[in-house]
Amino acid sequence: MKMVRITEYLYLNSDFIESVEADSEESVIITMTSGAIFSPNVSIKKVLDTICGSEGHL
Repeated sequence: MKMVRITEYLYLNSDFIESVEADSEESVIITMTSGAIFSPNVSIKKVLDTICGSEGHL
């Protein structure tokens, strides 16, 4: 299990993230394998960097 911090109050288990889609420049739609959907106001680059473990988020 790898918990990733998406926003100050949103932590997700990256093992259960099914898809990440850009909703706008500063918003994404994150779909979980359980069917839960999250739409935080962060850029898709930040979300993908966080999930993939870029050095800026370690």
